[in-house]
Amino acid sequence: MLEYYRYKEISELYAQNRVEEARGMLMELQARYIAMCDENATLRLRIQEFENVLYMANNLVFDGFSYWLLTGSVRQGPFCQPCYEREGALIRLEHLDDELVCPVCNAPCGRAPLRREMSPRAPRLAKIIPFAR
Repeated sequence: MLEYYRYKEISELYAQNRVEEARGMLMELQARYIAMCDENATLRLRIQEFENVLYMANNLVFDGFSYWLLTGSVRQGPFCQPCYEREGALIRLEHLDDELVCPVCNAPCGRAPLRREMSPRAPRLAKIIPFAR
């Protein structure tokens, strides 16, 4: 912690024309300040890492086959159960035929959910708005 009274001492040293002594004290305070800023930045990074871990713990759900990450109203995933439990890595599963397979450990992780495919006669759900020229 910086001692603020030392700045007054430095000011008095300059007033007494003891410049070298004042400059030495000022350099020491500057070095302490830089060290405190570095420590503060390190602690902020650690806090962010802990917040990320806490977020994952609160928003990662297991459905019996794979993990899903809830982000707001969106469910991200599915992620490989063995990779997460072994290494803590969220590896997104890939569709291979009608199975979900991990691209890293090649573990089959259950049956892939059926994909809805649009029929050719399905109505368009979006309206196209032309850009003004």
